[in-house]
This record gives sequence, structure tokens and C-alpha cells, in this order.
Amino acid sequence: MFQPMKHFSNLHRQSNLQKFTSERWDLLVIGGGVTGCGIALDAASRGLKTALLEKGDFASGTSSKSTKLIHGGLRYLKQLDFGLVRETGLERAIVHKLAPHLVVPEKMLIPLTADGTYGRLGTAFGLWVYDVLAGVEPEDKRRMLSKEETLACEPLLNADTVLGGGYYAEYRTDDARLTLELAKAAAAHGAMLLNYAEVRDFELGSDNRICGVQAIDHLTGESLNIKASKVVSAGGPWVDGIRKKAGPLGEKHLRLTKGVHLVCDHEKLPVQQSVYFDVPDGRMVFAIPRGGVTYFGTTDTFYEGDLDRVVVTKEDATYLIEAVNAVFPSVDLTVTDILSSWAGLRPLIHQEGKSPSELSRKDEVFVARNGLVSIAGGKLTGYRKMAQR
Repeated sequence: MFQPMKHFSNLHRQSNLQKFTSERWDLLVIGGGVTGCGIALDAASRGLKTALLEKGDFASGTSSKSTKLIHGGLRYLKQLDFGLVRETGLERAIVHKLAPHLVVPEKMLIPLTADGTYGRLGTAFGLWVYDVLAGVEPEDKRRMLSKEETLACEPLLNADTVLGGGYYAEYRTDDARLTLELAKAAAAHGAMLLNYAEVRDFELGSDNRICGVQAIDHLTGESLNIKASKVVSAGGPWVDGIRKKAGPLGEKHLRLTKGVHLVCDHEKLPVQQSVYFDVPDGRMVFAIPRGGVTYFGTTDTFYEGDLDRVVVTKEDATYLIEAVNAVFPSVDLTVTDILSSWAGLRPLIHQEGKSPSELSRKDEVFVARNGLVSIAGGKLTGYRKMAQR
């Protein structure tokens, strides 16, 4: 899927504009994140005449704001969501084989403490189930570590509280580059992709079914009328806004949650490897060394603000810094140590009475009466299955 191609002329914007408006497409995809680009690739590779519109940069939304991991969803075992763990675990292995230059193994350490969320037996069982469901290769299967082995793996941990650890494998990636690789592969299969083109309204045929869209080219201000037999919205956090242009939402709608990551110099948080640790409120947080920095996150809070300007608040930063200091007491991080940050939104499906961390990460497809197909939810890891569905 990610083999080098001789050219990507279909990504050349100016040469595409006329074709976008003069031809009729089998499928028009709204959204240039990992889900939209994955759908475009899947459709184009099956022979559908496919076009895609993205209102900003490709991967500029949620698809560049993740923890940069292709992971199997170990945390979902706590919710007993075995199906999601199995699917994402198997998909993780497939994406690694498809793009070994972008998806590489990353050993993960889970420290166990007396007052922690997870005990030794529960962690051992959970990691064993994870190995089975996710089809983990023998060399990457989990190991349970003694206190001494855990501190040898990560000396920064608090020796007074650590009892042992679980050691297993995840995969790290560059989420935005993965998305761009999908866009390039879709273009190589004949799909046409256009960024900075925002859908403003839908065109309806005599049968009141969607037969195209009205869009605006943000670089030129030009209006674009694009005809398509089918339209799929993969706009992430913007899915409900796009659905409202086509009609009422109905019972199903999104519940957005915000995820924040902070970055500091690796010398300030010199973890020897990636650590996945729990915090007092029962959530799990990653600390991941990469290059000359360490980044850590994420938060999980409901969000109702501006979708186009998602920022890190003082409360977000305080939460993560306190979490890190509790697990690595010798580092004594402060907000002045933070070099940069990023914040993104998870487009999750609303479930009454559920907290942010309890909301399912499963994807769901909505089909409107006028034919608009929308997909939301899901994870970076599951883009192929979402595209297939």
C-alpha cells in the first residue's frame, strides 16, 4: 500500500480544480484525516471514481493530535470491550506490516504500586488476554517484572511505592505522516484530493437525495459545485455540523472529548523508555521519549468550545504535570519546563450518563434519509476497518 510511486499528479491542486467541478464522482469524501483518506484509498482501490475535500490541511485535525501510537487498546479491557481490543490489536499488526517505516515496535512499561488501580494478578491476566486477543508475536508477548527488574527498566520510578511491573509491546507512529501516506496512495489509485476546500451545503436531486455539494475554495474564494452519486462525511469533530447541513441529527450524535499532550526536554524527564501509568482518578497516562524530548498525556475531558481553536488550559497542564511528578518524584516538573503542547478532539458517540473515559471508542455509521453517510468514533489504529465499513 505504501510502495513508492513515480508521481502523484492527482495531488497537484491547480490541475485538479477543473476536473472536480466538470466530472461526476461515484463517491465524494468529506474530511482529509486518517479516516477520510483511508476511505478514499479503499474506494479508489476498488475502482470507484473517488474525490475528497478537506477544509484545511490534510491531517490538521484529530489525525495529528494523537499520542502517536498504533496501539491495541489495552485500556479497553477494563471496560470489558473485548471485541474492540481484538479488532484494534489485529489491525495494529496489519498496519505495521503495511508501513513498517512508520509503525515501529515500542516497549511499554506499566509500573505497579500498592495504591494503584491495577494489581499484579489483574495486570498479568489482562496482558495475557491482550496477547491472545491482539495476536501478539512471541517476541513481543508480555512479561511480568519484579520490583528490581522494574526499577532497572526505569530508575526514575519511586522505589518506595513500586512493587513490580508489566512489560509489553505497542507501536509508535507519526500520525500526520501516516495520513499523508494514505492520501498519496489514494491519489496513486486515481482518487482526486483537494485541501482548503470546505463544504458549505448539499445539492439535492428531484428525489430529495444528495447528488453533490456546494463548496468554497478558501485559497481563491471561488465557489465549487461538485456532483457525486454518494457522499460520505468523515469530518471527525465536525461530523455533526456537516450532518446538520443535510437535516436533523436524530437520536445519535457526537460527544467530543479533549485530549492534551505536553512536551519537555528529555533531560528534564529522562525516562529510559515509554511508561504507561495510572493516576489517582483511575485514568492512564503515557510518558514517551522521542528524539531529544519526552511527551506525556493524555487528558480526557468533555469539550464544547471552538472546534477550530482547541487549546491547552492551565488546568490541563496542571493535571498532567502533577500526574508525572507523582510517578517520577525526582523530576519535579513545573509549567516553565514545558516546551510545547498539542490538544485534539475525540469525536465519540454520545452515551447518556457516561464519563469521558467511559465513552466507547467504537466507530459508528449514520445514514440520513437524503443519503448522506457519516462515520465517527473509532481510533487511529482502526482506520482500515472504518474505511471498509
